[in-house]
Amino acid sequence: MKDKPPTQKDVARYAGVSQAAVSRFVSGRGAVSEATRQRIVKVIDQVNYQPDPLARVLSSGRSNIIAIVMASITNPWYPVVLELITRELHHLGLQTLLFNATPPQTVDDLIPLVLQYRVRGVLITTATLHSAAAERCLRHGVPVVMFNRYSQVANGHSVSTDNVGGGRMAADALLRTGCRRPAFLGGVPTASTNRDRRGGYARRLAEMGVASPPMLEREFTYRWGYDAARQLLHAHPDIDGLFCADDEIAAGAIDALRYALRKRVPEDVRVFGFDDHPVASQAAYGITTIRQPIEEMIETAMGLLLDADRGNEHRLLQGQLIYRDSTPRG
Repeated sequence: MKDKPPTQKDVARYAGVSQAAVSRFVSGRGAVSEATRQRIVKVIDQVNYQPDPLARVLSSGRSNIIAIVMASITNPWYPVVLELITRELHHLGLQTLLFNATPPQTVDDLIPLVLQYRVRGVLITTATLHSAAAERCLRHGVPVVMFNRYSQVANGHSVSTDNVGGGRMAADALLRTGCRRPAFLGGVPTASTNRDRRGGYARRLAEMGVASPPMLEREFTYRWGYDAARQLLHAHPDIDGLFCADDEIAAGAIDALRYALRKRVPEDVRVFGFDDHPVASQAAYGITTIRQPIEEMIETAMGLLLDADRGNEHRLLQGQLIYRDSTPRG
């Protein structure tokens, strides 16, 4: 017994019960008598038996693992999200397995590997999933939830902040402070979050009679925010407001305005972010932003993953406007 871990067969032999009884007790599927239960528990404690998760997967056809699939983990908002997701999964008795697609690999390329682990569900964030890969998951009975993205496939759930509404909120907030020449600094142009934030912002400005705002888009990074602010203000020196697609971009823009362009924030240029990254509340920046309801998003995503009877659902949750020092309070 000291040379190799004890098995269910060992527990059954020492407890004087059938292996089937031990299996029913360990898996929680099927009843055992109180006397049998006590004998099994006593032996498990004595021999320090640990259930084999692989054997459990093979017998049940499904693990208690939720796969989290990402295309980038450099954004500082996502470590916070990952910690909260893993905490919620642990509370639910589930485990987390993280898959990160590194270029040129895509999320679609990872799905066959993910399915080899017989996961209970797939949570996809910072990326998009195409129809063929989603269908492959569903054929294996594995539900898919797009987190902080809306689903572009016919089958699958999605949970996201209302990014269009957040863009509209940013436009209103900037205009209320007297902004007359607003602009937009975006992240990855193809990301649904970026498109929706930009779209809501531009449409709301148009409704308010404001000309189409100057825009630059590339990536969700501090460096891009710094470079883009310099480029945009050199081309359009009359800009007095920047809506940035996330707070990292906003932080870079603020530093460029202050140190490269010698502009005052918010007196000369107002800066508005999105997400409520940790950087947004730092004293050096104090970014006015839209706070995403992360905990509510995670709770909703878990409900969609674990309720097999749900049809396809696409949930939009409302963000919260957080005023800080980068804009006057409108």
